[in-house]
Amino acid sequence: MANQSATPRSAKSGEGSYIAAGTHLEGQMTFSGPTIVSGHLKGDIMADGLLVVEAGAIVEGHVTGTVIVVHGKITGTISASEIIEAFPGCRIEGRAYAPSMRVDGGATVLADLLIAPVRPADWNTPKQVAPVQQAAAPLAKPQTVQADIPAPAPLPSFVNTMFTQPAKTGSGS
Repeated sequence: MANQSATPRSAKSGEGSYIAAGTHLEGQMTFSGPTIVSGHLKGDIMADGLLVVEAGAIVEGHVTGTVIVVHGKITGTISASEIIEAFPGCRIEGRAYAPSMRVDGGATVLADLLIAPVRPADWNTPKQVAPVQQAAAPLAKPQTVQADIPAPAPLPSFVNTMFTQPAKTGSGS
């Protein structure tokens, strides 16, 4: 039998990660290399490369990656340094930033979008929403205003010549 080292093998950059369906992880996660998510992630997710959210997968929280490809569901703040791609059947909710975005027919995007070459420094901070105020009193009834506008000139009569029968000539039985 070969002598094997007892030290754990270090992960090489670019090997990637796979989160299997049925897996539920919560917390701050950092992935190196291409990452495929088929399970449920919740928290701060950072990928230094491609991040693929497969159909049936759910990702909630602050998501950062180079290229983010969505077939499943992402809820939260999404930031891609290159592109976000939304495929049919996916759902993106919250806020999304990328220099470029592809949205295929059948994809659902319910988000504040910022598609721009540079992300503003305050993009990752939660957006403040003004509180809804109750109406103090009912609105006044609109008033009718009479304006002296001349009536338009009558239009000439329309004759449809496309489907009229040609005139018959005198010869023929």
